Amino acid sequence: MPELYIITGANGAGKSSLGFNYLPEFIQKGYPIFDGDKLYMQKQKDLWTSGIKAHKEAKKIAYQFVTDTFDRLVEEAIRANDNFVYEGHFTNDSTWDIPKRFKSEGYYINLIFLGLADPDTSEMRVINRVKEGGHFVPRLLIEDNFYGNLEKLDLHNRLIDNLTIIDTSANRHLLLAQFIDGLIAYTVTSNELPLWFTINLKRLTKCIYEREEVV
Repeated sequence: MPELYIITGANGAGKSSLGFNYLPEFIQKGYPIFDGDKLYMQKQKDLWTSGIKAHKEAKKIAYQFVTDTFDRLVEEAIRANDNFVYEGHFTNDSTWDIPKRFKSEGYYINLIFLGLADPDTSEMRVINRVKEGGHFVPRLLIEDNFYGNLEKLDLHNRLIDNLTIIDTSANRHLLLAQFIDGLIAYTVTSNELPLWFTINLKRLTKCIYEREEVV
């Protein structure tokens, strides 16, 4: 069975820098991660170098290039019945159309969620990243991504066959929970769950509480 791997989470949580490490070795060695943000930035630089100086026009062309590239790669993977890996944000229902498409084609869906304590932590990570040459994200979008990712994950979690949730707020990352085929494969105790988890992932938190009551 082919597999889809998705890496998501808050801005600055480490999707690009850390997510790769949580993928199986055969995926790490054989499949590049589609990173739309990175491709978008590179395309804008290429357009600037080629002489397109209008910022609005460059953004529009770069966005369309990323969209077309992603759609093409998705179709190629499905046509070849091959594995696929990408990272991004899933803040509205339409962003879940791609995972649903892969699911309908018989794929096993894996999602790795990297979470942070709060939007302030997310913003500070972004600021530090910008100082090192990374891309800037405005505060409003940081908040939209922080809460939107969590809200939609809680809503659509049953679509995912293998869901792994990791807190990357501190230097030492903490595996909070793993759900396989809708069942808890691993979890910390409920009193170890951070507030960002219990407040925003209410359905998953309820599963953990109910499991403890049974035990």
